Amino acid sequence: MPTQNQILKLLYENYAVVFPPMDAKQVLQASVVLAKAGVPPIPTDYVSFLGATNGLSWNGIVLYALHRIEREKGLYYHPGIMETYSRTTHNPLMRKKLCLGYAPESLLIYDAADKTFQARDRYTFEPIFTAPHFVDLLIWLAQPLLADKADTTLADPAAD
Repeated sequence: MPTQNQILKLLYENYAVVFPPMDAKQVLQASVVLAKAGVPPIPTDYVSFLGATNGLSWNGIVLYALHRIEREKGLYYHPGIMETYSRTTHNPLMRKKLCLGYAPESLLIYDAADKTFQARDRYTFEPIFTAPHFVDLLIWLAQPLLADKADTTLADPAAD
């Protein structure tokens, strides 16, 4: 099974937009703010992701940064968890859930009640994919690239 770093490297090589990593202390401080608002804290797996890249955008998939990132002279921004969580707190379907991003027709969430990472249909909110670890969700999202690599082994980025 590929690691988070191998998948991120593969996405980057295929034109993913990535951002400088976050410090884990900043993420933990943000989790305190979220908890005060009644929102689940940022899960440890996602803290690890933010420590590798503070958000990601690739092929219609957006994984939120910690805070909104302004780009291209303010003409575009990459969404952040801290700015988007308030849009979902009023929705009873999002109780004990934290939205981590979106993919075409899907919301990418962390369900704190059952400690799983999920892709849910944007309209019906039915689960499409559920996994215990964030890397499993990354693998699911990167399937088009991984299918192309099926005959080869992903190289360890630490060896580069």
